[in-house]
Amino acid sequence: MSDTAAIELDFEHAYKELENIVERMERGEQDLENSLSDFERGVALMKHCHGLLKEAEQKVNLLVKDNDGLFHTEPFEDNSQV
Repeated sequence: MSDTAAIELDFEHAYKELENIVERMERGEQDLENSLSDFERGVALMKHCHGLLKEAEQKVNLLVKDNDGLFHTEPFEDNSQV
């Protein structure tokens, strides 16, 4: 699978593939060539996941009406205790 294929994955699938790569690398049973290939794929997946999270963060905004009656957006901040 090429690095560009990561772009077509949704967050959940990309993250799962990244987890699988980490598990394989942690076992240390691969040869150098496969380890390097997994590392490169992992970096691409990480960047892709980060980009998707950034996009989602930008979409989560509140529409707020100010004292002048004008609307603008503000970042949504979840202040609830989880």
